[in-house]
Amino acid sequence: MDISTLKLSVLAASVALVTTQVQAAAFQLAEQNATGLGRAYSGEGAIGDNAAVLGRNPAAMTLFDKPALSGGVIYVNPDIDVEGKGANVAAGKALGLPTDSKDIADDAWVPFIYYVHPINEQWVAGVGAFTNYGLSTTYQDDHYAGPVAGKTDLKTFNLNPTIAFKANEHISLGAGFNAVYADAELIRHSGVASAKINEQTAKTPFATSLVPTNEFVRLKGDDWGYGWNIGTLIEADEHNRWALTYRSKIKLTLEGDYSSALPNLGGQQLAPDLPIGTGGQTIPGQLDLTLPAIAEVSGFHQIQPDWALHYGIMWTEWSSFKELQAQDSAGKKLFQKDENFKNSWRVSMGATHTLNDQWTLRGGLAYDQSPVPADTRSISIPDVDRTWYTLGATYAATPNLSVDGGFAFLHGKKVDVIEDDFEFRSGGNAYLFGLQMNYDF
Repeated sequence: MDISTLKLSVLAASVALVTTQVQAAAFQLAEQNATGLGRAYSGEGAIGDNAAVLGRNPAAMTLFDKPALSGGVIYVNPDIDVEGKGANVAAGKALGLPTDSKDIADDAWVPFIYYVHPINEQWVAGVGAFTNYGLSTTYQDDHYAGPVAGKTDLKTFNLNPTIAFKANEHISLGAGFNAVYADAELIRHSGVASAKINEQTAKTPFATSLVPTNEFVRLKGDDWGYGWNIGTLIEADEHNRWALTYRSKIKLTLEGDYSSALPNLGGQQLAPDLPIGTGGQTIPGQLDLTLPAIAEVSGFHQIQPDWALHYGIMWTEWSSFKELQAQDSAGKKLFQKDENFKNSWRVSMGATHTLNDQWTLRGGLAYDQSPVPADTRSISIPDVDRTWYTLGATYAATPNLSVDGGFAFLHGKKVDVIEDDFEFRSGGNAYLFGLQMNYDF
């Protein structure tokens, strides 16, 4: 491996979710409430069993005739391992560097809260706070593939005020405004490349003395972005309804700090495809990121007094995610990576059984299609198609107070990843546990 062929994927992980291999397509999160978790989020825009529905379809708020509050948290426990393969494994072991990583995706708590307030018989207002995107992954600082491994962290928060209008007994319309805050941090290390770079620069004016734990790239930034969402609820009768929703894309420019242990060559690269070096000094940097648009169709059918079926089809416009590029304050490229994602689909179905006045049981299945092309898959995005298996229940403690619990097992198959001169075998599953409280005023 020489410097000129060390094409770093350092940028991908600033927004690409390793845990998405077992959660949702690319860096999208589905975990917006615990009730829906138990049914694999099937029929989410049409069911309207508590205030959390406004996070998927603002029009469904017209199903409420009194104020309602829902809030809770989902605990995400991913179990993903990455095993090094190929010629560079021997080079890494010769330097005493770890080549395998266990449990790289960090556990996470995903909170949410929603409030619905009917204004009159036709108008309803609401507000939700939740997240649609996020990640947290960590490799060892001295991992042999440090240039493509490291630490990746992305947190987002979405504040979503909404309004709904009941046009007639069959059709309701809704709209919302989305204010999204994003905070990201990316760290990459020299790894096995440090010795080769030191060797090839030894007799040059910019000779390096890198060690595997030196930071190739550190980027931290945040931003607010804004978008909108709309929804329609169609009620054939009290037992059958459908929803159509759309959430716009949101553009972010994550502004913050950038640094690299590579030599500072006045804004020039040490070699093609390497990030710009700063000699360890911190400079202003920014990363443009677009959160893709989402469209969903869902349905709900009360086929018996104690049984209901529900389903959903979601489309995400991942084709808008073509590349990632970081720049300095003057607009000069610091590093860049092509992504070329493709649009993806998610299909879900489930059933709900009302056991008695206090207990409601539910279950669901879902299939998530990965938007990541096999030839651009990386250990920061070892994304694959995955399957959800879920169960949940609601306990009505009083006529006004209920508690929801949900569990999901997500399975993603093992895949081989070839990233520049590195080869890996990645695979894992995830376990999701959700708890939610609902109150009708």
